[in-house]
Amino acid sequence: MNIKRTVLLGIMLFLFSVVLYFINFLLYGDAHHLMESFTEELAFMPVYVFITAVFAERMLSRSEKAEMSRRTNALVGTFYNEVGYDMVNKLFEFDSNSETLKTEMSMDSGLDSQKVKAIHRLAETYTYGAPKGKEDILEIGELLSAKKDFMLIMMSNASLLEKDEFSELLLSVNHIHEALKTIDDISAISDDLVDHFHSDIQKAYRCLIGVWVSYLSFIKNEDPYLYMLAVGKNPFRGKAGAPKVMHEI
Repeated sequence: MNIKRTVLLGIMLFLFSVVLYFINFLLYGDAHHLMESFTEELAFMPVYVFITAVFAERMLSRSEKAEMSRRTNALVGTFYNEVGYDMVNKLFEFDSNSETLKTEMSMDSGLDSQKVKAIHRLAETYTYGAPKGKEDILEIGELLSAKKDFMLIMMSNASLLEKDEFSELLLSVNHIHEALKTIDDISAISDDLVDHFHSDIQKAYRCLIGVWVSYLSFIKNEDPYLYMLAVGKNPFRGKAGAPKVMHEI
């Protein structure tokens, strides 16, 4: 609503109020009672404005945030199905610390708030057991090149700005993709550059862990069936097969 319409609406409502007060005076002819009623309502106005401006706006903001969270988490799910799961699967094969990750990321006993916090702590400090060579870099490069159009769409989605954790993941993954595009022959890169890429991959890997558990935590309440399907697709369990929690469906 623009300023002119707001002012016009205010004037119309004010005139309507004046008309109603005038009709009240014509019907009852009690100006004293009318003024007393008017001053009482005027005295209550600041409280009414406070309730409207603070509580009503807060409830509306909460509703908008909930809707934004649902939309963004739908994008998170799409990202993992298109890129994230494949990326984790590839990294898991090269990660010499994968057994530790496999144990910590097991969902056999379910997912509660303590488990979510523990995995987030793990995501902040996890060390990717990178291989000596460039094999993982080559495979990640091929995957991201095949998904370049999808990544471009995800990066251009304005709603992602509302979810810092997911935005950080996309930026980390996109950084790897952009860096690899500048290199003509990845197999010929120096050891120093290999270490740099592994550092970038570790950052993205940590984000993949943290965002995935946040996504699970959200859909567990929003869509329990989708939660079970996502847990069943847990890429951090390696080749161990579906976890026991899938039997709860």
